[in-house]
Amino acid sequence: MKGTHYLWISSAHAVVFTTILGFLHVFKFIKWHPLNWTETFQIFPHSHVSIKWILTFFIVFLIINIAMGILLLVKKMPAISSSILLGFAIWILLEWAIYKEFSSIGWHSIPILTVILLISRALAETIVYYDRAVYDDDRK
Repeated sequence: MKGTHYLWISSAHAVVFTTILGFLHVFKFIKWHPLNWTETFQIFPHSHVSIKWILTFFIVFLIINIAMGILLLVKKMPAISSSILLGFAIWILLEWAIYKEFSSIGWHSIPILTVILLISRALAETIVYYDRAVYDDDRK
């Protein structure tokens, strides 16, 4: 995959995921606030909310780039299985980072799980599409 495509794809997925995080918080589908990590780690704790959202976007962008790197490594594996495995791994790490234990995972975790699985599936399918259709890979 070319570097510019990699940048645009990860940027688009990061914008979508950050926007969905905002909607999940506004409509109270998740119990935690997406910006609490800035106060936990004392990163701009007294700055404006928009600065915290921009910082959250960059963190999501970095995580998506790491996920794209992992998906590029396992692109011979079917996209559905690699995206589900990666999505569940990201979800478990996120839940553990928020609650520091797994006893609080319940029905309130389903909205963020579905969003993570949808984003990882879209990311995996985009990588497969660019690998096969756009760059005419011989492994069809």
